[in-house]
Amino acid sequence: MKSFKAFWIFFYIVHHAFFLKVDGAESLVPALYVFGDSSVDAGNNNNLHTHAKANVPPYGIDFNNNATGRFTNGKTFADLIAIKLGLPLQPSYLGISDSKRYQVITGINYASGACGILNDTRDGECLSLDRQIEYFTSTVVNNLPKHKHLKSKDELKHHLSKSIYLISIGSNDYFLNYLNPQIRSYKNMNPEEFADYLLEQLSSKIKTIYNLGARKFVVGTVNQVGCSPNLYCNETINQMVKPCSDKLLMKVQEMEKQFSGSMFVSSNGFNFFNKIKNDPKKYGFANISKSCIQEGIPCANRKEHYFWDFGHITEAAVDIYANECFSGSKMCFPDVKKLAHADL
Repeated sequence: MKSFKAFWIFFYIVHHAFFLKVDGAESLVPALYVFGDSSVDAGNNNNLHTHAKANVPPYGIDFNNNATGRFTNGKTFADLIAIKLGLPLQPSYLGISDSKRYQVITGINYASGACGILNDTRDGECLSLDRQIEYFTSTVVNNLPKHKHLKSKDELKHHLSKSIYLISIGSNDYFLNYLNPQIRSYKNMNPEEFADYLLEQLSSKIKTIYNLGARKFVVGTVNQVGCSPNLYCNETINQMVKPCSDKLLMKVQEMEKQFSGSMFVSSNGFNFFNKIKNDPKKYGFANISKSCIQEGIPCANRKEHYFWDFGHITEAAVDIYANECFSGSKMCFPDVKKLAHADL
């Protein structure tokens, strides 16, 4: 009788507390927690003293014409992955009042534009990756345990271990730091050495998230920062950045071995642009060299543009990447769908 009762208690917890229904479909994971830079910022920078904000038109023109702080015309990579997982979009941490944070158990977005892996990578006020992890620690220690479905240690452990942690960061460590002629901190390192240093720093920070209970990670670092509407395409810069992209897969495989019971997906945004460049028409792009925004006015054919502004891409481009990362593409290895279904 006791075992029968225990079974039904366990069934209730799993079915009702951890896997939420979104539009009638059961989510694949309990939550998505997002860390990173402007590639996935959902509005945290709206609350900071910085010019790196996207809370004014034409940003968000395809997000119900609402400039939320996302650095694109519509949804971000994190948004689209959340939808594919059957989850609601993750709110920005700084956009939730202290008294309401315990109510959010489907994930939070801690990402901040113009920040990086390194604490000295920044342009104005932003949330460094360390600060983002501090806020996540507060979520785990102070907020989640207050929710009625996560009060026991086992419930919280289950929630954290089955959720996915998406990290998209690193381009600013090159653009605003290593490649910045006004900053000399890392000039003694060649590109290979800087890539190793950057990935080692990232690994140590991910370990902190792991130690809090996280087990499933999606990790992406640098894009082709040498390619933009202003630089299209400076291959000298791209070759300086490329070692970080090349070494990422090996680094996440190393972390997977070191962090018992974990699983990692390596996301390769650097190679994604190569794929688009080789055959833009195949992916529906008529323009991959100019910004959609010209003198503050967005282009009408946004689905045909790769670049949205000076360095961020359109939702049309993000959508292709998210689709390929979620199921069966070499852009993400293994794919995010396998990660969601993995029984660790």
